[in-house]
Amino acid sequence: MHRLMPRGRRAAAVASFVAVATAGVVVPSGASSAAPQLASSTTLAAATSLAPHITSQPASAVVASGQRATFKVRASGLGLTYRWYVSTDGTHWTKIANATHASYSFVAKPAYNGHRYRVVVHNSHGTVTAHAARLTVAVTPHITSQPRSTTVATGKPASFSVRATGNALAYQWYVAAPGATSYTKVAGATASTYRLTATAAKNGYRYRVLVRNKAGHVGSNAARLTVVTKPKITKQPIEGQQVDSGTRVTLSVKASGIGLHYQWQYVDDSLDGDFEYHSIKGATGSSYTFTATTKTHDDYRVVVSNIAGRVGSDDSIVLVNSSAQDPYGPDGMALLNSWLLALDTTAKGGVTVVTGDNPTTVATTFEAYPASHADVNDLTFALVVGGQTYPATVTPKVFAGGDYSFVAKTTVPLTAAAARAGVWQVTDSSGTKPVTQYFTQG
Repeated sequence: MHRLMPRGRRAAAVASFVAVATAGVVVPSGASSAAPQLASSTTLAAATSLAPHITSQPASAVVASGQRATFKVRASGLGLTYRWYVSTDGTHWTKIANATHASYSFVAKPAYNGHRYRVVVHNSHGTVTAHAARLTVAVTPHITSQPRSTTVATGKPASFSVRATGNALAYQWYVAAPGATSYTKVAGATASTYRLTATAAKNGYRYRVLVRNKAGHVGSNAARLTVVTKPKITKQPIEGQQVDSGTRVTLSVKASGIGLHYQWQYVDDSLDGDFEYHSIKGATGSSYTFTATTKTHDDYRVVVSNIAGRVGSDDSIVLVNSSAQDPYGPDGMALLNSWLLALDTTAKGGVTVVTGDNPTTVATTFEAYPASHADVNDLTFALVVGGQTYPATVTPKVFAGGDYSFVAKTTVPLTAAAARAGVWQVTDSSGTKPVTQYFTQG
């Protein structure tokens, strides 16, 4: 049997224990408070376990407007009380009336979007505050900018984008092949923009996106992908033709491809030309029409292009049969039956030498390139002045390469000034039909 402690001493001992228990000191009964002893770790752990401890934090939530939002907390400890708070900025917190349970539930409104909620858990041994949880109040999505159809070159990147209002939005893109009535989900395409590499096989595919959140969903319009390949010429311009001066000539090309552009060009093969291709202003159709003269160019082509590349056609040669009214000048070269003929601008003393004055002698030098069956005796030269024809004598000279030089010379009963106004008439009588060309004096 324990000896009973007098009432006064027992009360004092209990008071001492309570006063120092939280300081980790125990004063045994019957001992003086001047000689405290440290409490054991087991005793401290038991005291600490009495304070609240959160085992499951409130989680952020996304709910549609008009639906109930619920935040929950789990905590260990005895005699727990709860108090929920709300903040619009995450810094200043306001007590929520009657929110005194482990969960807090209410009807979400658009005005509550972005609010943060947390709970303070308390008992007689301590207080703990939970992490803040955010509320997102979902508003039904609305598309403000639809995906747009796009045209890109094969192998290049393509993209489709959508813009939508609402919050906590999720996206899923779908694709349909040409002629298909149903769409298939595109794996991994879950952003507001869908990017892909264009291939010829995807030409004509249609893409659309479904935008959704907790409040609902909306589908976009379909956008078409057009994949462009490099143009291909399917019909070349006519390779060569010979027309009379003043004839309307049309050169045409046919090509396959999408978004084609055309640019006709000529070769600058004049005396001081660069023998390069030059674009013809305004000649941007699949055909090009012009009036052929001895002054027009004789070598043409067209470049067909689109965003995927460009291709040039074969050259088209247009040779012109001159006339006394439209003779060839120093830049021209005329085609006869068996000869190509031009004024020799490199001749010593000049292309044409005029001597005397009524009578006047005119001597002009030509350069000539024969075909395999050409004969110098097939060529006749005459000077035409005012409708009168004056036959000329011809002195030929052949060079090592097979080319020729002809000096045509005639004396006319005219003044030098009148003789200089004349044009040369050259006729090639080989073949089934004679061909005549005309030249200035250079």
